[in-house]
Amino acid sequence: MRRIITFCSLVCLAGTVHGGEVTVKGVHLCCGSCLSAAKDAFDDVRGVSKVSCDLNTKIVKFSAVDEKTAKLGIKALAAEGFFGTAIHDKKKLAFPDAGAKKGQKLDSFVLKGVHLCCGSCVTGSQKSLQKVPGVKVIDIDRKKKTIKLTGSSIDVKAAIAALNKAGFYGKLDARVAKKKPAPAK
Repeated sequence: MRRIITFCSLVCLAGTVHGGEVTVKGVHLCCGSCLSAAKDAFDDVRGVSKVSCDLNTKIVKFSAVDEKTAKLGIKALAAEGFFGTAIHDKKKLAFPDAGAKKGQKLDSFVLKGVHLCCGSCVTGSQKSLQKVPGVKVIDIDRKKKTIKLTGSSIDVKAAIAALNKAGFYGKLDARVAKKKPAPAK
């Protein structure tokens, strides 16, 4: 009798784990290096398996043992500079906060950790930011994985949203955002 109760408890507990497939749509995947980087993002996430990335559909899929692991998988994908619309167990999963404050406008700031493996990544990220009001200069450093925006009263959230729409994740470099402009001479 005790074994049956224990088994039933485990079955009930397993039913609340919410394991299953995670689908991330709209990820910037333009080349083999993007595919490799997206797949490799999950290497250190225990409980993630069956990772697949599709260049044509811009979809990343993976299986997660539970909701916590699914969230860790999304965090790992963001850490590699990718963004998309993530669904797990018919529920939307959020990507990590990029660090912008509501209404924050800056003349210059840096977004770090952006996936910029090739010329197409650079072009895609640049095109996504060109239409953001106030942006005059877009300085991209592939090696550092950074994008510096300079202009006049740029809405930080709008810039990050534009980058996200193109399938890239970038985090506001708070050290750079806090710097005050040099006084005019």
